Amino acid sequence: MVAFVALRAASRRIVARQAVASTQKRGMALGGSHGPPPEWTGIDKVVRDVIPQDHMLSMAILGGYFSLYVVYSISKMGGKKEVEAPVVEAAPAPPTPTGAVPDIESPEFESFLDSEAFVKLLDSEDQLKGVLG
Repeated sequence: MVAFVALRAASRRIVARQAVASTQKRGMALGGSHGPPPEWTGIDKVVRDVIPQDHMLSMAILGGYFSLYVVYSISKMGGKKEVEAPVVEAAPAPPTPTGAVPDIESPEFESFLDSEAFVKLLDSEDQLKGVLG
């Protein structure tokens, strides 16, 4: 009986080897042939003479982009100094007619608040409606 078990195991191994040998395999996964190396021409030939492998070339390209970014960032840090815009003085307000309310930003407004004209404006409902309305 032990002999039959050993014989059965051996026959399974033989059948499994034959099945694997008869099926199509990809050579890349098993370390087989990779095909002929590409023949580079032009600028590719110059670059591939210096950087032969694909992963090295991709790292060189990423490094180039990163260095451009760093140079751009550094140039923006200490670049141009802000130019101060020339101060433009506001045109003087036209003089206000007598009895009218001066503009809030004019220097006469504060003196208007202290004057009798302001008190009369607040007391007279018709004048107040005229100014507000």
